[in-house]
Amino acid sequence: MMPPLMVRLHVERFGGGRRFRLWLPLFLFWLLILPFAVVTLPVVALVLAFLGYRPLRLFAAYWSLLCAIPGSHVEVNGRRGFVFLHVY
Repeated sequence: MMPPLMVRLHVERFGGGRRFRLWLPLFLFWLLILPFAVVTLPVVALVLAFLGYRPLRLFAAYWSLLCAIPGSHVEVNGRRGFVFLHVY
């Protein structure tokens, strides 16, 4: 299981308008977030344990949800155009 690494965003207007395509590298975002997550993860685990939750089960659930995102396709059609989002 891997978290999403790339997002392709495609915006197009109807009637011959402009097209806009953008590739967003999420792996750079994960590299920026990693140090913050390493520092805060033990604190969050202690707070969850103190509140009576099972931190490892919650972290596993969030990780599973995050890793299920790749392969998602989102299409939004509007009056003026459409937006297409694909997560790799």
